[in-house]
Amino acid sequence: MAGKADVVTMSSKGQIVVPSAVRAAVAAQAGTEFVVYGSGDTIVFKKIALPKFSQKDLEKLVAQSERKLKQAGFVTEDDRRNLVQEAVEQARKG
Repeated sequence: MAGKADVVTMSSKGQIVVPSAVRAAVAAQAGTEFVVYGSGDTIVFKKIALPKFSQKDLEKLVAQSERKLKQAGFVTEDDRRNLVQEAVEQARKG
């Protein structure tokens, strides 16, 4: 994929207008976020692309996370409730 390049001038407030051809090449629009890195005489803008998850993907990710936390010894909210309930029942039994 060929990139787009253009010459721009920074304003007195440090603002730079990204040319429309460059915006189109990276599918940027108002509100698009970038990471900006500078070193020496080079400035790099990298568009931040947040991953898009379906509801099923999110549920799978949560389930995987809960399994790994449990394996590591962390207690989930449901586990905590069950432990409290068990303790209450044991205390009532005497």
